Amino acid sequence: MHSPPEDGIDGISTIAPQDLEILQAIERRVLWLSTYMIHHANKIRPNPDGLKVGGHQASSSSVVSLATALYFHFLRPQDHVAFKPHASPIFHAIQYLLGRLPPEQLQQLREFGGLQAYPSRVKDSDQVTMTTGSVGLGSGATIFGALAQQYVEHHFQRSPQGRYIALVGDAEIDEGNVTEALGEARVYDLDKLWWIIDFNRQSLDFIAPEGRAMETRKLFEAKGWHVILLKYGSTQETFFKKPHGDRLRDWIDECPNVEYQSLCRADGAHIRDVIVNWHGKRDEGLAQLLGEMSDEAVKELVLNLGGHDLPRILEALSTAERVKGQPVAILAYTIKGWGLPIAGHFENHAAQLTHEQIESLRQSLDIPLGREWAGFAPDSLEGQWIRRFLEAQQESAPYLPSASQPVPSIHVPAQVGTAFRPMMSTQEALGRILVEFSRVPGVAERTLTLSPDVAVSTNLGGWISKMGVYAPADRPNYFAMHNIQTLVRWQQSTTGNHIELGIAENNFYLALAMFGLSHEYNGEVLFPVGTIYDPFVARGLDALIYGVYSGAKFIFAGTPSGITLSHEGGAHQSIVTPLVGMGLPNLIYFEPAYGWELECILCWGFQQLLDRQQGKSLYVRLSTRRIEQVHLESTPERRRQVLAGGYWVRDYRGEPDYATKTRVHIFATGVMLPEALRASDAVREDEVYANVINVTSPDLLFADWLRSSGNGASSYLDELIPSAERGVPAISVIDGHPLTLGWLGGALGCPMIPRGVVSFGESGTIQALYHKHHIDVEAIVEGIARLLVKR
Repeated sequence: MHSPPEDGIDGISTIAPQDLEILQAIERRVLWLSTYMIHHANKIRPNPDGLKVGGHQASSSSVVSLATALYFHFLRPQDHVAFKPHASPIFHAIQYLLGRLPPEQLQQLREFGGLQAYPSRVKDSDQVTMTTGSVGLGSGATIFGALAQQYVEHHFQRSPQGRYIALVGDAEIDEGNVTEALGEARVYDLDKLWWIIDFNRQSLDFIAPEGRAMETRKLFEAKGWHVILLKYGSTQETFFKKPHGDRLRDWIDECPNVEYQSLCRADGAHIRDVIVNWHGKRDEGLAQLLGEMSDEAVKELVLNLGGHDLPRILEALSTAERVKGQPVAILAYTIKGWGLPIAGHFENHAAQLTHEQIESLRQSLDIPLGREWAGFAPDSLEGQWIRRFLEAQQESAPYLPSASQPVPSIHVPAQVGTAFRPMMSTQEALGRILVEFSRVPGVAERTLTLSPDVAVSTNLGGWISKMGVYAPADRPNYFAMHNIQTLVRWQQSTTGNHIELGIAENNFYLALAMFGLSHEYNGEVLFPVGTIYDPFVARGLDALIYGVYSGAKFIFAGTPSGITLSHEGGAHQSIVTPLVGMGLPNLIYFEPAYGWELECILCWGFQQLLDRQQGKSLYVRLSTRRIEQVHLESTPERRRQVLAGGYWVRDYRGEPDYATKTRVHIFATGVMLPEALRASDAVREDEVYANVINVTSPDLLFADWLRSSGNGASSYLDELIPSAERGVPAISVIDGHPLTLGWLGGALGCPMIPRGVVSFGESGTIQALYHKHHIDVEAIVEGIARLLVKR
């Protein structure tokens, strides 16, 4: 049986010498444009505020060869690339040469209205398909993009099947979310997935320790990936075959990363001396072989790593195309700053070339003076190559979805008729509502749930039993086969509508994001609904921000929430999650008290997901505490109020003596409604009218008030609290941070006491914890008394 080569490259792909020269010319132009783009932004363009503009010339140049081979030889229109964030100028230079970016845009890097610092699918104009920026997240998102594509293929028989490719810096592998994400590729048998790792052995501050390459390789292999080692260049491979030439490979393998990086700064004579006298003993055979070469040739040989050698890169990519049944990781050795005078310097991450160095680079790359922004003439060899490549792409490209394609006509009802028990928690209501959604034609087949190993404990059991669990192939339910009773029917198949993830909240949000972009990537709208323990919302916050920044449309429930999860203790009791919901753009936070409110919110939320331009993602904060379901008819007007941010639950304004009585307002959210209503009853005995306003979305209420206050228009808050009620003392209560509702005092111009949780919780009964944190009935009544005394 044929044994694969040690580096995993089969060497089948070849390229004609004249074609190689054309690609190398394109490579040099990409290097120049990316470097000059950063130079122009920092040292030529006017800078009125005097702040550093930034950019990463060294981090860009390390991937120039990899990106050239990918974008001018292998990439297909249906492929999606998460481009290394610190190398975004390379991406923009390539898009310019491909005719997808006007030349003036190159001069607007990191400028208002121009190209973003890091690739953004919603803010850049040159076909960024996957947002990158917070390192590690864009690469991790490719895994879940491939999963969403496979899911759509199984559920809707959709094609084409694009590849999800991450061009990722080696330091990004250190991010914890990367290790968490890699294993999901194996779990779901994803094989249209490539990671090309720019292994330049440098991060921002230091050079990677020894053994990092082997650790990285073993990591990917242990997670079920096919690893291709792209270490040695063509010139090195040829040299190794000469008598004594293999000793150069031994030296490269043994040389510490720090020493190798330092030798990038040395001349060829010094490098030769170091190699032949390795370990303090002169290697005469290797000395003779290297002695036949000029100093410049010796340096070029030693620095001829695989990640900068186009023939070897093309072979590696060709090998990756033939790998089936596994994701592929190409571990490409590169030099940070390759082709630049700052190559290999351990402080080159943010370093920038001087005017003199730029001028020298311009001359060495044959860029005519005054033509610094020039691309390739259409009739040039390079221009003809690019035209033929684009024509071949167009001819072979199947139907491709786009963000502008129409959304299918799907009717989402305003309510689904869920039956709620008299005493129920919002978490229980969620499970019942989803089961009702499974009966709605056109909606059920597009709805999927996701959970990081908390599906059953967040009440998804009914949905899962009815809709099944997604798997890359049908799998037997051994419990059912052996007549063992289970509460949940865990049937796994290619048609299941639940995605079960491991305990990794970053994976959870990245998966929500990529399923939430299915319309744009795969041409099929999906309704992704996730459940996560509310205390762990913040654990995946970076990935949540990634999802909403990328424009994804999804819904997730944080449940159970607050110190109401009383016996679980402080580690499982969320405090700041309402502020997270209020603070994130493109995300609307709701905290319903009653099941019918949640049904109304979810129906509206699904409609939001259909609005691919203006729609928002939703976060619903739920509880396990069962409360009495106050009977209110779900009329269109009541639903409008719920979706606008709140409504009056206890309203004394119709009382004959209302105008002459002492009155206060109690603003309450979510699970605190029973306390607010009981406090209202208690002070009624003292002839105080305490109206109770149920704030269903502090987020929407605040955003609408803020927007209106800026332009002088009226807001829903003006309708909710009309002028006759302004100035009335108020108290707010939430099982979360009091700032969530505390802004109402200033907005309404009234004295106000905000009640909430400002310190970590602990184990205990609900009553004990509510009392300690001053959100119980007694605390609300005491607050009302203080307000009235001050008045």
